[in-house]
Amino acid sequence: MSEQETEIRLEGIVHASRYDPSAQGKQFLGAAIECSDGKVWVIDYNEQSPFHAFAGRQVVVSCEPYKPEGQHLIGWRGGKKLGHFRVSTMRLVQVTPDAKLVEVGGGQPLCGRFERGTSETGESMVSFVTEEGDAFLVTNDPAGATFGPSVKVWAYPVQPSPSIPRPREQYLWIICPCSAADLWEWRERHS
Repeated sequence: MSEQETEIRLEGIVHASRYDPSAQGKQFLGAAIECSDGKVWVIDYNEQSPFHAFAGRQVVVSCEPYKPEGQHLIGWRGGKKLGHFRVSTMRLVQVTPDAKLVEVGGGQPLCGRFERGTSETGESMVSFVTEEGDAFLVTNDPAGATFGPSVKVWAYPVQPSPSIPRPREQYLWIICPCSAADLWEWRERHS
């Protein structure tokens, strides 16, 4: 089997970066996992990815290594070895009350629309309804989300922490195509 066809299992600590307006130069805004053997694996380059919810936490991940095309990191702090992988599943080793997510599945493209709703307790909720009619609750606040029209998104199945009271539904973490203005507005909401 080639490297692209082999799923592996790793355990390590997630490192995730947010935009720092005071930093100079290009910033890595994605997420990576540092394993006990010292190797670092880039998980995602997107600052909106669900893997940021695991920052500083020990995780177990099933993944497929790959060689990225185009612009990408080639080294990590301190000259550590660096690889890239696509997540099949990532879960916390130890669930604590402050955890937002317990598990994240592999991302996939979906087409559908965002809808607003209200929970049984009167709390405002956002759902994503696919073109096939499947409905999911959205656990994050995606930059550029618009309500009503159909949109193509990148979606991750997620399992929220049991310590957060929520309806028993299927959940997605969604990343929308968005403009630079949408992303700046999102950064302001999350800083």
